[in-house]
Formats: sequence, structure tokens, C-alpha cells
Amino acid sequence: MEDTDHSPFVMEPAPLKLDATGNGFPDRYAVKGVGTDRVLTCLEAPNLQVIIKAGLTVTASAARKAPPGTIYLDGVAQTEPFLDHEKKVYNLDHHEGCVRTFTLATCEQALIMCVKGLDLRDREWKIFANEPDLDTILAIWIIFNHQRVNNREAINRRSLFALVRLEGIIDALGLELRELSGLPADLLQKLMRVIDRLRTEELELKKAGEWTKTDFLEYTVGVLRKLDQFLIKLGELDDFKGVEELARIELTNNRIAVVVASDLGIYELEPHLAKLYGNRLGWVALRRRGNEYTLRQMDLFMPVNLEDVYQRLNFMDPAVKGRMGVNRWGGSGDIGGSPRDRGTGLSPKEIVSACRDVIEKRSDIRQVKRFLASAAFSMLIVITAIATGQNWLPTRWLDQGTLGVCAGSPVFGFHTALLVFTIIMLGIVALRRPWQFGIMLPAGKDWWRLLPIAIICGFTGDMPVPGDAMFAADPVAAWTMALVLIPLSMELLFRSLVHGMMAQLATIQDCESRWFLSGPTIGSALLYAATIGFQMTMMSGNPMATLTSGILIKSVAVAAIFGIAAGMIRERSHSILPAWLFHAAAVATSLFAFGPV
Repeated sequence: MEDTDHSPFVMEPAPLKLDATGNGFPDRYAVKGVGTDRVLTCLEAPNLQVIIKAGLTVTASAARKAPPGTIYLDGVAQTEPFLDHEKKVYNLDHHEGCVRTFTLATCEQALIMCVKGLDLRDREWKIFANEPDLDTILAIWIIFNHQRVNNREAINRRSLFALVRLEGIIDALGLELRELSGLPADLLQKLMRVIDRLRTEELELKKAGEWTKTDFLEYTVGVLRKLDQFLIKLGELDDFKGVEELARIELTNNRIAVVVASDLGIYELEPHLAKLYGNRLGWVALRRRGNEYTLRQMDLFMPVNLEDVYQRLNFMDPAVKGRMGVNRWGGSGDIGGSPRDRGTGLSPKEIVSACRDVIEKRSDIRQVKRFLASAAFSMLIVITAIATGQNWLPTRWLDQGTLGVCAGSPVFGFHTALLVFTIIMLGIVALRRPWQFGIMLPAGKDWWRLLPIAIICGFTGDMPVPGDAMFAADPVAAWTMALVLIPLSMELLFRSLVHGMMAQLATIQDCESRWFLSGPTIGSALLYAATIGFQMTMMSGNPMATLTSGILIKSVAVAAIFGIAAGMIRERSHSILPAWLFHAAAVATSLFAFGPV
């Protein structure tokens, strides 16, 4: 017993004992809401969540099929105690499927797992209990403090082992057999006083008939604090750092990103974070005050650095909206922060989500899936618009003289339907973050460099324009269609909706980035070119002849080139307006050079 603590111990009904600095023990436990649940957490083990619900039970089959990172305590799982190390599912129990007289109590099972080297830092864990009796609360304390239990200098191990053994005997066999613990008489009496002290409130509540109405989580917090006073040595919490985990997300199989809040600086906090999370921490965002954050790369061997994270955060942040001339997320490749003047408009969960997006963007499969989903989405709109154009008969509802030639044409019906359906879908998917879909005023100026490409595309004579009959019948309406309706419907669909959907999992340009071809630019250009070809074929009088004509191939090629240029304009300006302007400029060039076809 040379490696254990032999100091005497008694829990007196007195105020909190003081640590070496003269302050009371820090409050390490908290109850918080996670989704629809209330959970109990420990600031020194933020990846552990305890859920206590009266009467909570799960069947044996459900317990075995529980998600990885699940621990059932003392009667929750209606099955024998088991340890599934492969699935990371444990049932610490002595009720079902065992001989209770010969089976250790829940707190003793937890202590043995801990002393045998249990390390719970590798993932998130959920611990389920249905009643906070002392056996269960001791197991919870051991799980929360498993790192301290294995640090022989950090706690009164002799006190812990003796208390757990005695409570285990009492819980499993009854109070009358407590002498089976083998403890000396004076020590047994001291421990019984400790147990009585820990159970005082429980017994009073049960006597008053209020136990079932008790907030079990808050009650458990109170008992855990008493156990801290009894079991943790004076001065051992001097180095405790008040760190609150605000959000966490899995980046890869063995790396996570977290957002934490603390009064300490990031460099002061690094050793403590390493202790809390081990080597799993990839990126950490430290909330200093309000909505200001410091972003730090903890793992130098992450597949991407913070430069990519800044780009993603600037794309998502409503306080930035990807614009220039405002404060932005930025810094070096290993440390940076949020916009300095106003802070960020992102929540902690959105910050870690942006970190995961940066990692997932490297997945080619996800990129292909996103492209296929965007293609299916856009083609559904296009097919619906073509069907509308082919069956466009507004004279059924309005007088032919009122409509005019342009409004009664299938081309007008197609582009009107395209515009309406696109606006409806944008209202659904872009309502919360319209700037991600280019719905904002233009930023920067270098996108003007792409104007010559639009003019060249216009000089090919292959930009979609209304027919000469429309210009002859109603020039004003025809010019309005050519410069407003047709370009606007196409750009909103492909450079706003489709591009915005694909940009959710891709790196795109901004007004201050280098020039490059992004995946959304290429993808939206290909879909735009395919739509031009499909529209020309389906809206013509002879689809088979159109398919075999050289005009179709040329028009599709010009559409692809223009689509790439328009996509880059959309990205560099952050807005759909310049893309629409350049599309109209290309159409005007074509009309002035060749006239209506």
C-alpha cells in the first residue's frame, strides 16, 4: 500500500473546505440542454454526457445495438452486465441476468474498469441512468474523474476504494452485511457517517414523498460536489481551468474540432486542452468575449490548414458575407480569429460545422453526389419550364390583342416559367443565407476583366435571343425579353441556385482570392450548356434535325465557355447582378452584330 494515500478522512457538515489558494473547490459540474434533452456534464470531461430519467429502461436487444459510446448504469438495460469493447457499449449493472449476491455493484464495476486503464477521451460518450442513488452517483463520479482516479497523487485513493467497497456491499447485499467489507471498525464507522451525509437529502426527500418529483440532475450535481470535497486532495484543483465546451464535431475518425469558452488566452489554455482531449484535437475556437473568437490549429499534420477554414467561415458568416472592405476571418496558417470590429454572426455549432465542411470538401465522392443532386434539381426545373413553354396558350385566359406576339410565344412561356420556378426554389433554399447564392450587391472590381469574354461570345452569334418575328411585331417587348427575361432566368437558375447549392461543399473564389476554376463554376457551366442544347432541341419544330445540326454543337460550346466566364464573374463579385449584366451585354452584342435570327 505504499502508493496509496493513508491520510485520515471524515466528511463534516461544514462549509466547503479550501484549496491551497484559499478558495473553495471550483464548480466542475453543470446541467445544460442538448437538443431536447437535459444532460449533466463535467468541465474536465466535456465529451461525457449523463442523462438521468426516472423509469428509463431499454431492452436487452436495444442495449446490445446501442450506438458506440454508450454506457448504461444500474438497471437501465434489462440484461446482464457486459463490456463490448469493439462497439464501445458497456452495461454496468447487477440486476438482470446475474446472481446479485455474487455480482459487484455498479460503482465497483466502474472503479475496476477505471483502474484497469479505461480512457474515455477518444470519443463522445452518453451515460444513462434512471435513479440517482448513491451507487449510481459514485459510478458517475468515477467515470467523470477517471483520469484523476488513475493519477495516484490527485485523489484520496484509499478513501475512494473504501467508500466504493462499502457502498457496493450495502447496495448489493444490504446494510446488515456491511461488515463483509472487511474494514476496521473505526474506519467503518467513519465511512458510514460519510454515506449518511451523502444520503441525507435523498432520505429526507423520500420521507416527505418528494423523491419522484426531484430534479435528478440537479440533485446529482449536489452529491458530486460533496464527493469532490471528500475525495480530491487539497491543492489538486489549483490548476483547474474553467473551460466550457460550447460545440464539438468529428472531423475524421480520430480528429475533432471544438469551440470552448474561457477567460484564459489560447496559449495558456493549450496544455489543459491537450489534457482534456488528448491527441484528438485538430482545431479549437476559443470564445474570448461576446462573439469574438481565436482560432487555433492544434494538430500541425491536419490535411488542410486554417487558410481553408477562414475561406469557409467568410463564406458562411452573415457578418462578413464574403465581402471585401469589411473585417473578415483571417490570420496565419496555424492561428487566427474572427472579424475584429463586430465579431462573428456564427454560432459555435456553425463554426465547427464550417471546420467539418473544409475536411469533407476533399471527398471526391461527396463532390460528385452534390453535382448530381444539383443537376437533378436544375433539370427538374428546366423540364417543367419546357413543358410549360410547349403548352403555353395564354390566349385561353387573355385577349390576343392584349397579349401581343412576344407574350404569346412559347419562348416567353419557357423563360417566364423558368424564372418563376427558380425564384420559388431560391426562396426556399436561400432564404436564410442569400449571399451564398449571389443575392447581394457586387463587391470588388476585378471581375470587369472578364467583360471581353462576354463580348466575344456575343460576336459568335450563338447567344439565345428572341426570333426576328418578335422584333418586327413588338421591338420593345422583344428587347426586354432579350436583355432582361432570358439572361435573368438563366443566371438565376445556374449562377445563383445551382452554383450556390454546389458551393456548399466546395472552395470558390472571392474578391480577394487568387484566380482559379472552382468546381461550382465548372458544374454550373456544364449544366447551363446542356440546358441550352436541350431547350434548342425540344423547343424546335424538328428535334431530330436539330440534334444532328452543327448549329447545336456550336451553341452548346459557346454556352459552356460563357458559363465558365459567368461563374467566375459571379464568384469574384459575390453577386448575381454582374453575371446578369454581362449576359445582357453578350446578347446585345449579338443583336447589334447579326440582328435577330
